[in-house]
Amino acid sequence: MKFTIIYARISTNDEKQNIKQQIDYCKKWAYDNGFEVLKVFKDRKTGKTDNRPGYLRMLKYLAKKPSVSLIVQDTDRLSRNYYDAVDFERFIIERQINLISLSEKVDLNSPNGRFMFRIKSAMNAYYPENLIDKIKVGVARAKAEGKYKGRKKGALGKKKK
Repeated sequence: MKFTIIYARISTNDEKQNIKQQIDYCKKWAYDNGFEVLKVFKDRKTGKTDNRPGYLRMLKYLAKKPSVSLIVQDTDRLSRNYYDAVDFERFIIERQINLISLSEKVDLNSPNGRFMFRIKSAMNAYYPENLIDKIKVGVARAKAEGKYKGRKKGALGKKKK
């Protein structure tokens, strides 16, 4: 029997994203491919930082049990920060952990696989950086048209986040 853990992350609340869908998808793949799932680690936080409780617990677990595989739905669940992804890649390679991403083939044991992981990591970081720029352009346009006056104030008179 092969052993694995699963990591899942959503960056917003459950109303807009469904972490259960990720977990169920990974579990089904694991069972269909002869893996026993030992633990599931999850976060409801942005991937732009590696300071996420589930992610940090996962790294600690893998450091103690490197023979366990790690399944994610997509590498963008691991990180949206390129430099954190580089640190994660080093962590995985040094411990010879089998990383399985269900949406792309990831083989960190080959030069081509590492190259593709690095490209995907750069793309994962590009997405939120580009989104922020698009939002700024949209807000500037809305302000110029008089349609945006800033964030609405909450009950205490403070701007909502």
